[in-house]
Amino acid sequence: MKKAVILALATALGTLVAAGPLVESAYAQRAARRVSTSVTVIIIRDYVGPDDFQQVPMTYRNPSAQTYARGQEEIRTNPNIRAALQRRGIPARNVSGVQTAFNGGKIVYVR
Repeated sequence: MKKAVILALATALGTLVAAGPLVESAYAQRAARRVSTSVTVIIIRDYVGPDDFQQVPMTYRNPSAQTYARGQEEIRTNPNIRAALQRRGIPARNVSGVQTAFNGGKIVYVR
């Protein structure tokens, strides 16, 4: 009886050890999916004081035609950004630009 219990525990432990990398890779894929879909919307008019100078880069505070066009193209190609703007009731024409964050998420600057 004692040998049967030890054998059952050893088998269960061996199964957990073998499944460890599979569970870990599945978790990493879920985390990567979650990070890549994050969208942060920053309303530029909320950052107008001298203390907020570095919160919004000048590239998006006063966008050029190219910056505006790249932002509009990003909205057309990324459904997550469109969904985030629709949830907040923000028209796409108010977007000054879209920046990619270090974690893979998107930062949308809106007027």
